[in-house]
Amino acid sequence: MNLTTTLNLLTRKAFLFSCFALIILIAHCSLSQALTIKSQIEDGAWKEIPAVYPTKGQKVRLRVRAPLGTTIRWFRIIPDIAKFYHNAQWPWNPGAYQWLGYEKIQYHKCEMISFRNYPEIDPLAMDSQSLNCATEIPESPYYHADVGSFWYQVEIDQMGKIDKSPGLEGSDEKGMSPKVFRISIRDGEEYLGYLTSFFNVPAVFGSTLCQSQHHIGVDCADAIMAAYYLWKGEETDRDDNVQSVVARFPTLVRFNINQGVPDRKILWTKTVRPGDFIAVKYLGSRSYQHIGALYKDENGDGVLDSGDVVLHAGPEPLHFSPLSEGAFDGSVVILRPEE
Repeated sequence: MNLTTTLNLLTRKAFLFSCFALIILIAHCSLSQALTIKSQIEDGAWKEIPAVYPTKGQKVRLRVRAPLGTTIRWFRIIPDIAKFYHNAQWPWNPGAYQWLGYEKIQYHKCEMISFRNYPEIDPLAMDSQSLNCATEIPESPYYHADVGSFWYQVEIDQMGKIDKSPGLEGSDEKGMSPKVFRISIRDGEEYLGYLTSFFNVPAVFGSTLCQSQHHIGVDCADAIMAAYYLWKGEETDRDDNVQSVVARFPTLVRFNINQGVPDRKILWTKTVRPGDFIAVKYLGSRSYQHIGALYKDENGDGVLDSGDVVLHAGPEPLHFSPLSEGAFDGSVVILRPEE
């Protein structure tokens, strides 16, 4: 065999080896990047999408494709909603509303130990005792166990090689990646049902469109409008605030509230109804500063009064409160979102 033939053989072998190595590398990278969570609502089709919106009581199942002999670990990723975040200066501080930059949202990653090594799970059947957290999660009165948003990650360990679905590793300054799998449970099919999907979402004063669209963080106006766009099935590039919402929707009635009591008789059904927006201009202000949604005629007397309930966010996460708490004391306008 002459030198030229030998060099040709060596070159061919080197080329084939390089191709083989490249194929292995591509396969390895594809495996690492392809780990996704599939989901099913009730008996519907299995889907590979980053978020689902079941209604309260619907069964949800999650599935991951895992080779035999691997260790499967399922995790909940839980935002710390005991803390109230702000990207902009608080309204009651000097420099009110001034942009400060994204405040870092804190999260906890907890293994759902009762689901270890299960490729298919019913995540909503898990109780809090099944969570194994490295740190204790601060308790919050704003947490809801049966409605709102919940985030999940799965890891597969194959002889020390760990593949993961999107998790906290993909976080940026805005917070958790929108690619982290999310179940957002709605308490109904109407507008208020979509608004309840924002329970358990961090309160972020001065939240941005990216944060509100993906249930990463919301303030009062962003919660109201993100739920509205979900309800309508619309996409938007609008970055809403209270004043822009007031300008956008039809006004039903204006009145004043003092200690939760309207200064005129406002009737449920005839004048207002659940799901109408309520915005307030506080004493001494020239613009509307806070907004929520009327939720319930609590005592059933048909008259809007101090005991009736509003669903709103800011500075706390989304929560219920009676008008008597004073969050809407001032000059009020009632708006009706389009049907």
